[in-house]
Amino acid sequence: MACLQEEQTGSGSGFGSGTGSFLLRKANHIAKLTNLTHAALSHVPQVPQRDQQQMHMDVFETLQYLTSYIESIKNPLGTKENPARTCRDLVDCKYKRDDGKYWIDPNLGCSTDAIEVYCNFTSGGQTCVKPATPGRFNFTIGKVQMNFLHLLSAEAAQMVTVHCKNSPVWRTPHRSIPGVKFKTWSGPVYHYGGPFQPEVLEDNCMKEDGKWHRTRLLFTTTDVHHLPISDVVIPEDKRLGLHYRIEISPVCFI
Repeated sequence: MACLQEEQTGSGSGFGSGTGSFLLRKANHIAKLTNLTHAALSHVPQVPQRDQQQMHMDVFETLQYLTSYIESIKNPLGTKENPARTCRDLVDCKYKRDDGKYWIDPNLGCSTDAIEVYCNFTSGGQTCVKPATPGRFNFTIGKVQMNFLHLLSAEAAQMVTVHCKNSPVWRTPHRSIPGVKFKTWSGPVYHYGGPFQPEVLEDNCMKEDGKWHRTRLLFTTTDVHHLPISDVVIPEDKRLGLHYRIEISPVCFI
């Protein structure tokens, strides 16, 4: 108390006087806070035991839900209610699955926009999206989901088969007759002699003998935004007897 007394009488050294004043103010401040805290706590209503039990149950149910939700993300089932991002996610899970149809949701948003795809686990977990209409370049997946699927993939592949009669598709017997052009999802065009080339598995459409033939082209690329093929540009030709029929395979990502 010597320092406090010196502060109150105004005597003593400067050090003792300043320190005593600071300690006294600090002590008074702490005392006021303590009194206010006690007063506040005294007005807090006590929670009945039954309500405490209900609170504990609510917390426990919330923890159970979060645990289940995290588990569903780590180990998706590939169902409409619990879709995976891609088929490859199902390969990494603890459940062994056979090739077949599963549900995916690449953007992991609301499961209502999940899509049914074919999962080829034999080929490492390919995610294959089929055309919505046979012979047409529209697919059972929206642009947003397709963009996310592109982001989650490293390679894409798709086969296009053109059945033809007197109608060149890829190579043409005459330079004056251009071949068919294939427009990609992101814009670039595949055509004979162009910068982007598919693998030509078969090309018998050069024959102009009045019979049906076919050309099969396999588009494989690490620039996954190219696929699927979005349209075909058939050159104008006034010759009679030209016939085309296009067959489109699913586009597969991995």
